[in-house]
Amino acid sequence: MSPQKPGDSPPLVGVVSGGSKRDDHSILWRRPVKRFVCAELHPDCDRAFTGPTDQAVLDQVLAHAAADHGQPCPSMAFIETVVIATHPLDGEERCRLTLVGAAPPDRSGRITGAGHRAGRQGRPIRRSGYGATGEAGTLTALTGRHARAHQTYRHECWLYGGDTEFVAAMLPFIRDGLAREQPVMVAVPQPRLHALRDALGGDATQVAWADMADLGANPARIIPAWQEFTRGDRRPVRGIGQPIWAGRGHAELVEAQFHEALLNLAVAPDTPLWLLCPYDTSTLPDDVIDEALRSHPVLAEAGAYRASTHYGGAHHADFLFGRRLPEPAAPTTVIGFDPARHRHVDQLIRAAAAEGVTVDRAAKLATATDEIATAAHHDSGEVEIRLWHQDAAVLCEVADATVIDNPMIGRSATPTIGSLADRRDRAIRLANELCDLVQVRSGRDGTTVRIHTRRSPQPTRGRGPARNETTP
Repeated sequence: MSPQKPGDSPPLVGVVSGGSKRDDHSILWRRPVKRFVCAELHPDCDRAFTGPTDQAVLDQVLAHAAADHGQPCPSMAFIETVVIATHPLDGEERCRLTLVGAAPPDRSGRITGAGHRAGRQGRPIRRSGYGATGEAGTLTALTGRHARAHQTYRHECWLYGGDTEFVAAMLPFIRDGLAREQPVMVAVPQPRLHALRDALGGDATQVAWADMADLGANPARIIPAWQEFTRGDRRPVRGIGQPIWAGRGHAELVEAQFHEALLNLAVAPDTPLWLLCPYDTSTLPDDVIDEALRSHPVLAEAGAYRASTHYGGAHHADFLFGRRLPEPAAPTTVIGFDPARHRHVDQLIRAAAAEGVTVDRAAKLATATDEIATAAHHDSGEVEIRLWHQDAAVLCEVADATVIDNPMIGRSATPTIGSLADRRDRAIRLANELCDLVQVRSGRDGTTVRIHTRRSPQPTRGRGPARNETTP
């Protein structure tokens, strides 16, 4: 269910279609053009670079530095200069905020590779619109109203350690947004949701809240919620989204990481959404933090704010979309697809029920599988359906030879009318609504859709009714 904006009625989410892949070369929306002049770094060089996003410009500058200036591995100071000096072609100057009370940072060094927490202690850079570091290393809201609000999409990873630091970092971000009369949505799991609401006091009523454990149980439902929240409102808006926390199941974690990569495709660059994604370094392993560096163009933590040199952009999303899912860890049952009479539906219901799925949930699984298999059969003419149980879930997989080039299929709240992927997109969207988790991957070998449905918990021994009792 999509979160509700304060004062609004709950938004309606309609059925949408798939579309062509959104990358730096085939964007379906209008967006501003950014520009960087190499003279900012090399006074004798008059080369200028333009692109639709800061990242697109940075990629060109890095290639130019390696080819023409003999800098194949530029320093972090070099990258920060490019990010700061890249402006829209309309000539508007960026407002920047320096660290309050801090000495001018030494920008001559280079960060170490991902995977080492010491290497993530980056040097602070100037930032716009929010926050300065105080003596305790936490962020305090801007007191002045002269700084310009953000005008484009910002997707940033925020590293913190423990719930106390989480509240100290997120609270000024929310308060500053409210002070600027910007809509704010917070989607985090408990107990952090309650902690933030309590800390905001009476201001909590001005924020749209969503428990990420519910909204993001299936990570494919998160992007439509952000799209609905920003739709029809060109004012700058802010969001805090935490789809990854300690204790998530492996498949959920993988899909949440894929979701983070897709956020770089899902929101138009000229959408004024500032989205912070908090990661708890005290509970999450290094490999999860490393993946966050690949899916976020900006990395921030108390006392540091910098571009992520490991950011993969659209290419990383494509890589994850093309990666094969692991082979089933248990024996599988092959269920024949019957395009004429759809007898596979009854077979799926019986097989899922036999594995401990309630009848109504088994019917939802069968319905979702039937829609996906029918769409796949329409595209390729041949479909394979497999079913097995794994841990506390029953998994059903539909595979065919068609290759899909849109990693956002089934995840967008914005319809793309006339797409060839309409039928399959609708089927995957339906599966996301009916079932607990849906994984979609497509590569040279074809497309695989894997649907997860939780099994009913087994009754605790000794707690059931006696033989002469009846249950209502």
